[in-house]
Amino acid sequence: MAKLDNIYISNTTDSASYSVNVTEYPVEKGMPLSDTVIQVADTFTITGYIIDKNPENILNKFKSKMEKGTVVKYVGRVIASDVLITAINPSYAGNIQNGMSVSISLKKIRIPKSPWVVRKTTTTNSGTKAKSSTSTKKYHKVKKGDTYWGVSRKYKKNLKTIMGYKENPWPARFIPIGVKIRYQ
Repeated sequence: MAKLDNIYISNTTDSASYSVNVTEYPVEKGMPLSDTVIQVADTFTITGYIIDKNPENILNKFKSKMEKGTVVKYVGRVIASDVLITAINPSYAGNIQNGMSVSISLKKIRIPKSPWVVRKTTTTNSGTKAKSSTSTKKYHKVKKGDTYWGVSRKYKKNLKTIMGYKENPWPARFIPIGVKIRYQ
């Protein structure tokens, strides 16, 4: 006997599959090159019988758990916790009077220890004006020979962005010496 989420199954075989995916890159001659091994989730197959006065009810419970994605535990010849039911294959054989034959596939999943959380930072106001941490404006004081293009290269910023700031109203061919060009 075995239990799948506290429901008994008269199991005949339990099988497990452990595998990895290996990347392959074709080459001109010979075998392909491989450079990465990726772990694949363990899978299990249970084959046995649901023995009950009304086996359809038990089958429907398993189908409901599969469709809802309920995490279950299997205890039989193989023990597997944190698994999902991925397939159910019933067989209505005539030689089983009060039940049905069934094959159930399970897949191991990994459940995170803690939920993913976006941390929000809070600032306290001590009576002074708070500076915005997301957008601080930066300026370059223009000297003879400076251009928007030169400023964009110097600070590694996009030329169109620099020319688009409302603080930079001067035409590209004439930027007065001594003014401040916003570059961020």
